[in-house]
Amino acid sequence: MKQIKRNIATVFVASIFASLFSITPASAADYRYWTYWVTADESWSFSNFGPADEKGSLATDQMVTGYKFAITGADNGLPPSESAVFAELCPDTAEQAGASRVAVVVEFGDQAIAPEGETPPTANVVKCVTVKTGKTAADALNAAGLDVRANDGLVCGINGYPKEECGLEIASTTSGTPETATAEDMATMETPAEENNNPIGANLQLIGLAAVIIVAFALVLKMRKKK
Repeated sequence: MKQIKRNIATVFVASIFASLFSITPASAADYRYWTYWVTADESWSFSNFGPADEKGSLATDQMVTGYKFAITGADNGLPPSESAVFAELCPDTAEQAGASRVAVVVEFGDQAIAPEGETPPTANVVKCVTVKTGKTAADALNAAGLDVRANDGLVCGINGYPKEECGLEIASTTSGTPETATAEDMATMETPAEENNNPIGANLQLIGLAAVIIVAFALVLKMRKKK
């Protein structure tokens, strides 16, 4: 009888462990919008700040900014396909005192991700502008002579594309054929290290593990008392 109880306790604890570590986090929603990229060491880096942010997006001399219409989910997708090197994009833009030279890159994406009934422009746009010191990347975008539609600092449309939507949440694209990065693409991308951390998930697992240990310890004590 005691052996049967021990077996039941073992199965119970094992089932808790299995259920605890089989839990997977819910997948993040996918969004279709104008992703914003900046350069770091002449490589594209997804920006966690909007172009109008006065703290994180101040224009600097020889800055390169990129706007790519894309669908993103848990990751940030691929960067613009144009060069991230200012000298290659704007070799003839002369330095000016009290001003910052900024290259503005716009990539409209392909038809596969276009809103229903719309066709994206096929050619990328590269503009070289100069803005006064203290201006933001959004000011540089506006100085590029493009038709920009924005809402609360988020770029919604460029040159009339898309016509109306702004940061639309859409069905997950993970079941389809997602845009995948090649080795060459990855060499031009930088992802902040903190984006790869998941402290909430780790803490939940530690709490669950502690609960399992307490339950197991209580069962052992109970069985010993009955001997």
